[in-house]
Amino acid sequence: MPNPPSQSATATHVTRDGHTYLTFGGCNYLGLAHHPEVIDAAQSALATFGLSTSASRQTTGNAQPHSDLEYALASFTGFDDALLVPDGYTANLAALQGLAAIGIRNAVIDARAHASLKDAANLAQMSIHTYNHLDPDHAHRILETINEPSVVLTDAVFTTDGDLAPLPQLLDNIGDHILLIDDCHGFTVLGDQGRGTANHLKLTHPNLMMTTTLVKGLGCAGGVVLGTSKLVNASRDHSTAYICTTPASPALASAALTSLSLLESQPRIHTNLLNNINDTRSMLNAHGIRTHNHPTPIFAFTLGSESDMHRIEQSLLNEHIILPLMQYPNGPAQTYFRLSINASHTKDNIDQLDQTLTNALKAQPV
Repeated sequence: MPNPPSQSATATHVTRDGHTYLTFGGCNYLGLAHHPEVIDAAQSALATFGLSTSASRQTTGNAQPHSDLEYALASFTGFDDALLVPDGYTANLAALQGLAAIGIRNAVIDARAHASLKDAANLAQMSIHTYNHLDPDHAHRILETINEPSVVLTDAVFTTDGDLAPLPQLLDNIGDHILLIDDCHGFTVLGDQGRGTANHLKLTHPNLMMTTTLVKGLGCAGGVVLGTSKLVNASRDHSTAYICTTPASPALASAALTSLSLLESQPRIHTNLLNNINDTRSMLNAHGIRTHNHPTPIFAFTLGSESDMHRIEQSLLNEHIILPLMQYPNGPAQTYFRLSINASHTKDNIDQLDQTLTNALKAQPV
């Protein structure tokens, strides 16, 4: 069952059933979904373009903000070319349909990769080979048995726990194979002012591709395929996930351009996020909760039994704090807490969570 619907929201709070809660869920990592300049950009573009182009970009639905955003994203991330599609899920499908069209028939996938990567490989009619989670040696052994160009697929930052893929090791000796990283949780977070995981790890390679969403870090909508012009054009020319879909609204593309501009021109936004990540990690460690050491804003953990965790979740809800208890695929356990922090959270917000969690654990030791 879905969570109760919210009646209103900011970057740090939601209102449900007339009550306002401090929330540590979702993926609005820079808080830009609620930034006034981003909202103004969307409203201005609405007056110019309306709600939707109502057609695919290959026919009559290509608006100037779409093309401008592609150029800006390629420039920001350091890739040669970019292709804008409706969302992050579609980006993976568009990328793999393009690769299939130029002869890539095998996908070698991390065992805990996002479901969209696995679905995309299936829909692109690729043969799927799964390697052990975070095990580049196993991936290379599989590639040696295939004996034809293939694509290696992995999250860059894993969605459920914030862990980082061993991308340098995966890219070593890649040869004629492609490495495609889904950077939905690394883009705008890692790298120089959020340029992404490849930038963070200083990775460049002609066979490196990246997909990401514009929903999370930029707080807007849409997805993008990035890489060399040859690889991106394979999707542009052959992918029905691009050719046969209506793009994200021009208003949201305009908003994303403003979000990207704010990220580049106001370094404090990104700095706030990194500081909040460090403060949250320290707070959780002080409670004896083990965390990763990466500068990523996702923290997944368990506290005692499942019934213990439900009681702790309810105790926090009673104090108007949402710390989501989840059963999302590929997490560290069947049921687990997934805490996400964003740039708009304040020190007082983190202190409030700390104190409330302390009280909940005292009342319900685990």
